[in-house]
Amino acid sequence: MREAKGRVVILNGASSSGKTSIGQALLSQLPGPWFLVPVDAFGAMRSTSHTDALNDADLAEVLKRTRLGYHRAVAGLASAGNDVVMDYPLSEWWRLDDLLDVLGGYDVTLVEVRCSSEELARREHARGDRTVGLAQSQGAVYELGDRDILVDTTRATPAACAAQIAELLGSLNKLKAFDRFRRHA
Repeated sequence: MREAKGRVVILNGASSSGKTSIGQALLSQLPGPWFLVPVDAFGAMRSTSHTDALNDADLAEVLKRTRLGYHRAVAGLASAGNDVVMDYPLSEWWRLDDLLDVLGGYDVTLVEVRCSSEELARREHARGDRTVGLAQSQGAVYELGDRDILVDTTRATPAACAAQIAELLGSLNKLKAFDRFRRHA
């Protein structure tokens, strides 16, 4: 049985940037078993019958508790030795702060998933399941100031981006973005 903590790869990018597609492609390119744990799956598990009637402040609190639980679920999987790919926009600073705490002592790789604003708008419109303009409103995901790997999905396929991530994972510095964030906290 595996004793070590699992590794965590965070795919951070705006809505429709390609995080989920890259995460799915990564599962077949990374050695060993990995879990893809998208934050959208956690939101989909929550009932909507009661949240539809909430005011904005109460809904924001429900969403924050969902995100906090998501962080801890990922840490739980990794604490049992599982490797995890998170599909998660770090669109609010408290998310990063909480993950720095919850994932302390874990090998975390932060991947920034970029895409041109024109392509984001095209994808949002084509998807039909996102509010148009959501991706543009999530500019904070790119304000962290540090990352371990950068991929751009404007023209590259999810498989090509996943291959780039898989190739770079083994050659990264021991001191990664999350370690550097903790040093400056």
